[in-house]
Amino acid sequence: MEIVLANHSTYPGAPTDAELVRVLREQVDAGLDLVTDGQLDWPSPTASLLAAFDGVRLGATTPRAGMAAPLAQPIVEAKLRRRRPVTLDYYRRAAARSTRPVKTVLTGPFTLAQTATIATTAYASAAALADELAMLLAHEVAALAAIGAPAIQLDEPLLLQHPHEVRRLRELLEPIYDAAAGQTQVIVATHGADAGPLYAQLNSLPADVIAVDCTHPGVCDAIAATGSGKPLALGIVDGTAAAIEGLHALRRLLERLLHRYVQPAVQLQPSCGLRTLPPGVARAKLEVLGALRSGSSPVS
Repeated sequence: MEIVLANHSTYPGAPTDAELVRVLREQVDAGLDLVTDGQLDWPSPTASLLAAFDGVRLGATTPRAGMAAPLAQPIVEAKLRRRRPVTLDYYRRAAARSTRPVKTVLTGPFTLAQTATIATTAYASAAALADELAMLLAHEVAALAAIGAPAIQLDEPLLLQHPHEVRRLRELLEPIYDAAAGQTQVIVATHGADAGPLYAQLNSLPADVIAVDCTHPGVCDAIAATGSGKPLALGIVDGTAAAIEGLHALRRLLERLLHRYVQPAVQLQPSCGLRTLPPGVARAKLEVLGALRSGSSPVS
């Protein structure tokens, strides 16, 4: 079985070229096969993505259940419009500076719609807004696929706050997955809560890889008991905790998770973005992943 090491999404750093080079280098030095740009230019992956569309302004910063950090409240004031690709320049900038493939991370349409305040008659409900966002993100994914982006992750953490909406999420993701046209790997990620009760349904989502937060016991139990219908990205180091995981405990967890796993490849990554951690801790988390695959001790 191939073990692929990846970053989940964010990484601590400032939005400068020098910091981007550092962030990419640290991921490569840790042994990662699939890196991200750390989303350094986006203070909030959710609010910043919504604000890139015409028709949205950002309000006060507030905490939100299911989200890793407070975010500026996106307020939809008119019908959304995508004047140009949102992420292509970010991808090109990182890809030109990286020796490893770069994954683009987008917040998915369900979570985007759930975080927004609707202040326009253009959308009668969050469901109508999510439909629009799915179409806009499909155009974004098609543009990324056309220039050779190797992997695109759609983050849907708020699905775990609304588990009854999993069928609805499947409908929203279908046009996005179709837009990839098999040219890029599509990853759908949940995190921040236990996906165990939804695990079987997650495997039915239109995606090439399903990413789960393995810091919660229920989803680990489900994977160990049933394997997986699709390749998984296992978030086995905690992206929210400063403590560095021990290799022995991680090896035992991984053995358990892969007991019934029959897919040809598995990805190992943090459980969520690393932005809230100190840079040295974030780097150490990635080094643990590298050591886990190599069987050595992480670099101190």
